[in-house]
Amino acid sequence: LLDSPTQPHASEERQASSIAPAAPALDPVPVAERASVVPAKAPQTEQEPAPTALEQILRVERTSTCHFYVGELFMRRFNSPESPGGGRHYVAFYREAPGRFSAVGYVNYLQHEDSWLCGGLVFDDRLYRRIPASHRALIKASGGVAEAILRQSFLDLKESPAIWGYVGDKQAEAVDLRAGFIHTRHDKVMVVWNRDLGEQEKE
Repeated sequence: LLDSPTQPHASEERQASSIAPAAPALDPVPVAERASVVPAKAPQTEQEPAPTALEQILRVERTSTCHFYVGELFMRRFNSPESPGGGRHYVAFYREAPGRFSAVGYVNYLQHEDSWLCGGLVFDDRLYRRIPASHRALIKASGGVAEAILRQSFLDLKESPAIWGYVGDKQAEAVDLRAGFIHTRHDKVMVVWNRDLGEQEKE
């Protein structure tokens, strides 16, 4: 017959009686309360003061080449993989953060006899829209990126008697006039005179 579920076997009773009594439970050891953990704060860097002059955020530099800085910009704006190779190159750099600069504009000058021909003026509108509003306001109040490039490059070309430009766009014409160009008797041809020349010399 099967043993009743409620009746243990005799062998189980003998085995249980031979097991040593269990050791008394140890008193619980108190655990020290955990100190409240406060996450360490990142060191606060001193905030850079807001710029008050254009020179603090925009610089125009003469470079030996331009493709490295504005090659992609030329491709996007003019659909051309070629950027000007000769002449003098001037790039406007926007200072995004300490030690970080991006090319936001460019102009090229080709020499003709003792004068210079201005051309290839290009402006990165996409980058400009990403510039903080306060910086854009400062740039705009100073005349804009294009005007800054022209003014600064004119200073570097002042040894020549004249700087010539061919302007067919009304907006570009307004910028050129503010920068120092004047009209000539030839349609769309503008000039910056760096010397006081006679009428015959100007021709």
